[in-house]
Amino acid sequence: MVDRVEDLAEQLDALRERNHALAAALTKAGKELSDARTRLNDLAHPPMTYAMFIRVDEAKIDRGEQKATAEVAQGTRRMIVVVSPQVRVDRLQPGEEVLLNDSLVLVRACGMPRAGSVRRVKGLLGAGRLVLEDSAGGRSVALRGAALTDLDIAVGDDVMVDSTGAYAVETLPREDVDDLVLEEAPDVTFDDIGGLDRQIERIRDAVEMPFLHRDLYEHYGLRPPQGVLLYGPPGNGKTLIAKAIAHSLSQGFGDSGRAGVVPGVFLSVKGPEILSKYVGEAERIMRLVFARARERAAQGVPVIVFIDEMDSLLRTRGSGVSSDVETTLVPQFLSELDGIEALHNVVVIGASNRVDMIDPAVLRPGRLDVKVRIDRPDRSAAADILGRYITSDLPIAQGETVEGLIDAVVDDVYEKSHRRHICAVYNSEGVRHDVFLTELASGAMLRSIVDRAKMSALKRSLGQDEAAALTKRDLLEAVQQEFVESSDAASQAYTSQNVKQWARIAGIGDDVAQVVLSSGDTVPTGGGASFTEDGGIK
Repeated sequence: MVDRVEDLAEQLDALRERNHALAAALTKAGKELSDARTRLNDLAHPPMTYAMFIRVDEAKIDRGEQKATAEVAQGTRRMIVVVSPQVRVDRLQPGEEVLLNDSLVLVRACGMPRAGSVRRVKGLLGAGRLVLEDSAGGRSVALRGAALTDLDIAVGDDVMVDSTGAYAVETLPREDVDDLVLEEAPDVTFDDIGGLDRQIERIRDAVEMPFLHRDLYEHYGLRPPQGVLLYGPPGNGKTLIAKAIAHSLSQGFGDSGRAGVVPGVFLSVKGPEILSKYVGEAERIMRLVFARARERAAQGVPVIVFIDEMDSLLRTRGSGVSSDVETTLVPQFLSELDGIEALHNVVVIGASNRVDMIDPAVLRPGRLDVKVRIDRPDRSAAADILGRYITSDLPIAQGETVEGLIDAVVDDVYEKSHRRHICAVYNSEGVRHDVFLTELASGAMLRSIVDRAKMSALKRSLGQDEAAALTKRDLLEAVQQEFVESSDAASQAYTSQNVKQWARIAGIGDDVAQVVLSSGDTVPTGGGASFTEDGGIK
């Protein structure tokens, strides 16, 4: 009997465990079935669409439940829709994105748009309305979004509009103007520029004296120059001078040894960056540049507008190849420079190595009054430039001096012999002119020679305990490398039939009809040169 009871108990336990397992399986199956039903409902749920909230049409509380309708827009379609009781109508803002279900009931607020088209403010109207303009010049009227209701918006500001274009929802920074202000003045001073003392004096007299001695200008009835043009072959210090002017301006011209004035603003305009494929965009940026200049100058602050590569912007009208943007950009510049609205406390400085391409109306007296040619350095100027880079703090080979190294480079660069003969050019009348390395020498080339020599000494220093000394051989080898590269440039002009362009940029002359290389039609590479023990070239 006892055994029978134990058997029944064991059977009962087994049945109980099986029952628990079946219950767990049923529970799991029920959850999976519920999840499947939920997913099926989601798949069968109709899509919801976005719209833009405009205003509350009607709202009231009936028996503790909100009943409201709202005006929304979907593209050009405007509708009055019911608002779900779960949405607080008092928190909806004009211009906000909302979701509508398949029954066109407003069921969710999504906040302000985070992306949209950019428009420029062209005018301010009453009742929170703005006149906007797109990149093609089309105008429209939009309302201020909730975030812009109490914000000061000026003509010329950029704003983002919603997808319908009916609301301006966010202001954008004026980057195209702010980027023109040179926030950090360069550390280049006039003392860092060699071989251009006479030109620097003329530039400082034209730029600094009108601000430092305003009373004397008035006493003599002199009008300060409105513009300065720096022109000449590339690589001779035009942009370097502009950096020094910016540095001096940041110091209130106090580094001139005279009583300083209020530190000024340097607006740097890069010619190619202004050009745009959109009609009127370049003129707009030009207007903004001078508007910023007038704004700062009205505060009594000296302002200098520097236009680099001026020939790319203000070329002779009617000379365009693919588009005649200069036909409208040049008049815009002229009207800003000496139009009805005069410029005070503003000086325009332009730099170009192709002054022949600039429109004559820009160059006439009264506009760019002071024209300073930054020419190639002669022997004394070259020695002055090299003295900025070959200094006594460099490790120099024993028996050498700074002056000796400088003289060796100057003698080699300015030696007019077959070793430094680049090519011969003929003008339209057949007159021959021999071009030597000296006629292509520039401040940039002289610095490159020194940098090449320093790099050679640096390579020798690798793996040594101390820095290798700079030798005459290093410098003369660097001169030879520059000679080879200059010869290659002449060869490229010869082979590409672009002789006149090369000659004009190099400053050789405008009337160049033919280039004959040193070895007939071959490029003089100078590869056969060998060095003597004292560093000279055999």
